[in-house]
Amino acid sequence: MTIPLLPKLDRLPASLPINGAVRIGLEEGIPIFRATETVQTWIEELLVKQQQSPLSVEEGQELDCYEKIDDYLSLGNRAVRNIFLTQNQ
Repeated sequence: MTIPLLPKLDRLPASLPINGAVRIGLEEGIPIFRATETVQTWIEELLVKQQQSPLSVEEGQELDCYEKIDDYLSLGNRAVRNIFLTQNQ
């Protein structure tokens, strides 16, 4: 398995550290980490706003941070899933 290069995180998006920003669900008995609906809605709002007009510097940085966090969550989810599948073969 090739591990993708991930960018170093300098900071987290302002709204990420709030309670309930990331949830853990189960898929086929495997824990999966995802942003909550509140965070997903905010990201979608930023993406819509970006299509309509330029984002402020702060909003652009926040959206970039969310993209990086998504990379980390995806990597973590793949790693957990691969470990689970390897142990159960």
